[in-house]
Amino acid sequence: MLLAASGGYPYFIQEYGKAAWDTAPEKTITVEDARIAIELGRAQLDQGFFLTRWERTTRAEKDFLRLMAQDGDAGSSTGELAERAGRKPSSMTMTRAALIRQGVIYPPALGRVAFTVPGMADYINRLNDL
Repeated sequence: MLLAASGGYPYFIQEYGKAAWDTAPEKTITVEDARIAIELGRAQLDQGFFLTRWERTTRAEKDFLRLMAQDGDAGSSTGELAERAGRKPSSMTMTRAALIRQGVIYPPALGRVAFTVPGMADYINRLNDL
């Protein structure tokens, strides 16, 4: 459960593992302990890891990331992002490049972008629900 929640991302494995270790009353970590650890680990990541990445982006970059978050962690077509925004793809090039330089997104294939870490789309969608 913890590995699945982490998306295989090493730092997230550590965060969820620490939460499980800290909350489990016994030496053996149960399924219920893992559920609690996932909640606690996610809260910890939201308040630190994800928030830091989010706060260092500009308003235009946040808008771009919100558009991407609609597609989840699978990645987005840059053409579809522009269409959603009602803009020409070329008008979003600078924002895309800035986010790549910051390490928030990467281009897995021509005409596509994806988040560099699992769970970023979910975090952004949770922000939008608040």
